[in-house]
Order: sequence, then C-alpha cells, then structure tokens
Amino acid sequence: MPLIILLYFDWTGNRKDLGEWADKIKKSCEEEDVEYMGIYGPMNVKWNYAAMFNCDSVDQFRVMARKVPRPAYMPHYINEILFQTSL
Repeated sequence: MPLIILLYFDWTGNRKDLGEWADKIKKSCEEEDVEYMGIYGPMNVKWNYAAMFNCDSVDQFRVMARKVPRPAYMPHYINEILFQTSL
C-alpha cells in the first residue's frame, strides 16, 4: 500500500546547507526506490519546511532516512505518515 510521508522540520542553517542536505536525501531516495517529492514551505507556523516522500512502506522510508544523518542545522523534526484509503 503506497504511503506519503511528510517530514516536518526546522532549519537553522543557510540555503546552501539545505540544498546540500536535500542532495544527500535525493541520492538516498534513488538508492532505496523512494520517490522524493521535494521540500515545501508549510502553512503550519510550527515548522520551517516539509519534505515529501512517496514509498511502499515505513520500513523502506526508514532505511532511506538512516543513510543520511540528521544535520546539526535540523534541531528537531517529526514525521507524518499518510495512508491511502479506499472508499
């Protein structure tokens, strides 16, 4: 069952640092067959950014994410998992 995973996070670094982290995430996604859908600016005032992913399982996402250590510029984050429902 396909999942969409949102990674909400704050970022204290500059745009160059964010781009370098995003490049590492993209590479890891390609290696683990996770679709990287980009970084977005959420309307939620709590978080600076949201990265969006499409994958087949939470385990697949976790394997991908473990390949890229959390940078010091990301002081905290949270994942939201969206399961597809059939009506």
